[in-house]
Amino acid sequence: MSKKTEAYIVIAQQEWALNLGSNARNLAVTFNQNYPVMYVNPAVDIRSIIKTIHTKHGRKRLLLGLGLGKNTEKVSLTMWVHTPSSIAISINWLKNITIYNWCNKRNGRSFFKSLKKAVHKIGWIKEKCVVFNDSQMFTGLFTKNYFQPLLNFYYIRDNLIEHPYFAFHGSRIEPLTIEQADAIFANSAYLSNYASNHNQLSLDIGQGCELDMYDADKTYPAPADIAAIPHPRIGYIGFLTGERLDISLLEEIAEARKDWSIVLIGPEESRFRESKLHQISNVYFLGSRKPVELPGYLQQLDVCLNPQLINPLTVGNYPRKIDEYLAMGKPTVATDTPAMHMFLPFVYLAVGTKAYISSIEKAMEERTAEEIAKSIDFAKGHTWEACVEKIYAVQKQLLNA
Repeated sequence: MSKKTEAYIVIAQQEWALNLGSNARNLAVTFNQNYPVMYVNPAVDIRSIIKTIHTKHGRKRLLLGLGLGKNTEKVSLTMWVHTPSSIAISINWLKNITIYNWCNKRNGRSFFKSLKKAVHKIGWIKEKCVVFNDSQMFTGLFTKNYFQPLLNFYYIRDNLIEHPYFAFHGSRIEPLTIEQADAIFANSAYLSNYASNHNQLSLDIGQGCELDMYDADKTYPAPADIAAIPHPRIGYIGFLTGERLDISLLEEIAEARKDWSIVLIGPEESRFRESKLHQISNVYFLGSRKPVELPGYLQQLDVCLNPQLINPLTVGNYPRKIDEYLAMGKPTVATDTPAMHMFLPFVYLAVGTKAYISSIEKAMEERTAEEIAKSIDFAKGHTWEACVEKIYAVQKQLLNA
């Protein structure tokens, strides 16, 4: 049989219909510039059905899980979205490994049975398809057993096994899934190094970003809610979660430098809502904003922050917001983690309140036009096309071996 690649199949963690920015969706769209693509939604599980059956979406997912609907939809000329006609057993709570393994195998068999039908229906030959698995470690364990694609790629974009949901079973299953893959791709050196312990063909392909709307040369109208906030404005834009961000650090910076305005833009989870930050007079919460509004807010900030906690969940994380900050020409201060070193010398890295304050002071010093232009060019070079070219190079290497 010819080793020519016919199509890409992207096994995703996030449903296509949610239409949120995700690596899997961005990569699927980029693959589609060269290949037909099938984007595969995660299978619905029993627990999710129970929680969402009262909603229209929940009822639709149940019907699709039962195979009572259009499980494979064509969304463009050469792009399909498949929702598995399978309902997974909710098993993460199981501590008995033997029972868990049996149930997980059953879930995997059901998932790939549905996928094989979908691939056959549109006329593809599965043995000529490349499977690109977006960290679906439990399903991915059975890719070669139940699907037998031309190539089986596994993608890591977060240190998921440190997340409480994945910690127990994921810590033993992901290494097995990695071992079985033909190649591993990651969006940071930290994660590719982790994967290389289990598969020698592990590569950091970097991170793509959608930066077209971030134009440092354009003058955006100043949003009304930030216009009255005093300068200097030290800001963060993104999800405000205590799981990943250092609330104490922000509190200490705000208390130590009352002459600075700390501007936080994004939705808050409970730890932020209940934090002391809301009682500090020079801290401003502006809430969630639409993506199209963010360049206008970024332009009004004097320094941008990424005050990550340092923990196993964040240490290998690639923060896409850094590229957005830099694309707008903004001086940026971030927590010093291994994944952040690739951004040097365009960011200031710090650990602790004293170092953060010192770095923010340095970031506020005047930069030359050349320095700003270099940081913008650096960020703009992080494209999905660049990531995909690295994947294609490995694909070619494997098929010509």
